[in-house]
Amino acid sequence: MKVKLDPKDYESHEISWLCIKPMLIAVRGKDLQTKLEMYNQLNEGQQGLFLFYSFHNHTKTIAEFYWFSAYNINELKSWKGIRKGVLFFKDFKLADRLDEIEKFIASQSKLNRTISPTDLENDRKLFDEVKILHEKYTKDAELTIQLMNEWVLANKSEFIDNG
Repeated sequence: MKVKLDPKDYESHEISWLCIKPMLIAVRGKDLQTKLEMYNQLNEGQQGLFLFYSFHNHTKTIAEFYWFSAYNINELKSWKGIRKGVLFFKDFKLADRLDEIEKFIASQSKLNRTISPTDLENDRKLFDEVKILHEKYTKDAELTIQLMNEWVLANKSEFIDNG
């Protein structure tokens, strides 16, 4: 399952996103089984992009980052897949950051409470800790996207339909 791109897209700083965007849009709002079926149709590189962007696109705010990290770790159980996908692109730094986020979320989950974005409104210390993690993640993810873009360009046949 490859995407058709305009040749001008090859110069885009979002080429890795453009290579997985149609698949993610196709399953947006669908049940987990439908998402899993789509995921299983993808090659390993596409799976890495799929899981990374399914998470990354929900990290724009500190609250969203906090809740969506917990959701991926505790509910979807997709965190190890996100990490594996990042490692496919040889990004060891973000993989380590994901480990750090996972440990942090585990420490919050041990407090026997359901993690909610409103936790940050009621706990300034927690907000400050998550803010630092979010800033580190955001910085590291920029490099991840560069690595993914370079990988896509070096391996176009795995992602792009030139037919």
